Amino acid sequence: MANASADPDKAHAEAVADAKRLMRLARTGALATLEADGGSPLTTLVGVASDFDGAPLFLMSTLSRHTRNLARDPRASLLLTGARDRGDPLNHPRVTLGGRVDLDPAGRAKSRYLQRNRKAALYAGFADFGMFRLRIESVHFNGGFGRAGALTPADVLASRAGEAALTEAEERLLAEVNALCEAALARLAGHKASPRVLKPGGWRAIGLDGEGLDLASGGRAARVQFSVPATDEASWRGQLQEAAARG
Repeated sequence: MANASADPDKAHAEAVADAKRLMRLARTGALATLEADGGSPLTTLVGVASDFDGAPLFLMSTLSRHTRNLARDPRASLLLTGARDRGDPLNHPRVTLGGRVDLDPAGRAKSRYLQRNRKAALYAGFADFGMFRLRIESVHFNGGFGRAGALTPADVLASRAGEAALTEAEERLLAEVNALCEAALARLAGHKASPRVLKPGGWRAIGLDGEGLDLASGGRAARVQFSVPATDEASWRGQLQEAAARG
């Protein structure tokens, strides 16, 4: 992997961290599918959320052209980018995930998606909509000029150890986080507190996994990344307290 850093191990670790962050924070992505008639590529904008292990989840209509393409050939490519910042957009991180998109019948997938994309609740119950998951087979990360190369699915996917315990405890844990004052929530999100009292538009915890916590404020998203994965309720609380103390 090309990188400006002289330490290849450090460069790899930074690329993995950046790719994981993009996968957790993304709410939209560019999904490329293969046309049923002729096999030409078709790229469409889709809503995205992350599964417990970080794999992308989609809520899509089976009537959509790209979903019909996937029914014939599940191979797809997904481009995720970060928030728009100043400067050259080509010098900001992005990640392209390749693989196969499959139906995900698990009810938990829809819950995770709607936690992160609340307005999708307006159509999530329509009969033609279903949950899909990208089974990642390839990862191409580009962190900007001089930082491009291939990662592996194992690099960017989190362990599913502890998923059952943390899923069962999620409602309690999120309620505890959201009971914090606005200033504490803003610090967790890496932002300064707003002078307004906590209300819609303020920071709130929206989901968790073994490696961290997701927060949102309106259209903004933030991520608390743990230094060590948690596999149960107690260790998750401990990792969040450590992360809060760091910063």
